[in-house]
Amino acid sequence: IRACPVMEMIGTAIVGTVDLRDTAKFFIDAYKIGVSGGKKPEASRRRGSLVRFASPELKETDKTISNMARKRPFVMVEADATVYDVAVVLASGSHICGVKGGPPEVGGLSTIITQAMLFNFCAPKIMDLKVSIGEMMTSSVVSVKTTDSALKAFETMVNKGISAIAVVDASDGSIVHNTSTSDVKMLFAGGEDEEMKLLDTVEEFLVKLRASQTRGKTKIPVSTCQKTDSLGSVLRRMSKTGYHHVWVVNQNRNPTGVLSLTDVFRRLAGAEKEKCTIL
Repeated sequence: IRACPVMEMIGTAIVGTVDLRDTAKFFIDAYKIGVSGGKKPEASRRRGSLVRFASPELKETDKTISNMARKRPFVMVEADATVYDVAVVLASGSHICGVKGGPPEVGGLSTIITQAMLFNFCAPKIMDLKVSIGEMMTSSVVSVKTTDSALKAFETMVNKGISAIAVVDASDGSIVHNTSTSDVKMLFAGGEDEEMKLLDTVEEFLVKLRASQTRGKTKIPVSTCQKTDSLGSVLRRMSKTGYHHVWVVNQNRNPTGVLSLTDVFRRLAGAEKEKCTIL
């Protein structure tokens, strides 16, 4: 789960959305506040301890889910809206879209459509689109070096407002890892004995994190493609693995772009509605 709607404590209004990108900012701010207060960084390694670590210095407004959610609107479409309408909402970068028609006690929300749900629905219908990876990808790449701290990687994501970042080799710039706001979530939802710290290098952090993921799903460290790869092959891989990002690289594995689910929806939503027959 990457995002969820938040309701008022009193009443039935939905005030906004809590997203992993927002919680990543909260955790990083909490960590930095705690360290600046003279506490040892190692205190954040235990599950659930991070908020207690910085809690005395955090303002009350910073600790409320409602305050966080109000910064990210929760968009709902009518029950008779088309798949195209949902694609337009998700093309804005939102991870979820609500559907109206539910009872008033839950703000009229009937159900939620996620980026992954819409992508898996649309993927079989768009595999054969005559669109190149180069046309659909985002050309700007945000990256950190393997020798940078994990804290710097997550701070960069927070400051750029993005949910994933490339980790490149410090010597030749080739892509080695991918890290995302999901990895921040794993850090603070992990076991009591984990030794992962934000002041480790991002490579050390990710190696420890991947080794700790023993829930039956083994993912390769980073998924890549080239501009010349067929759209269908890349979309099949995203559908099969559940990845939200595939990095576009050159022959030296230097990242030159990224293809995300948001990019896919932007391409579909950019088509004129009357011509967008696949949706």
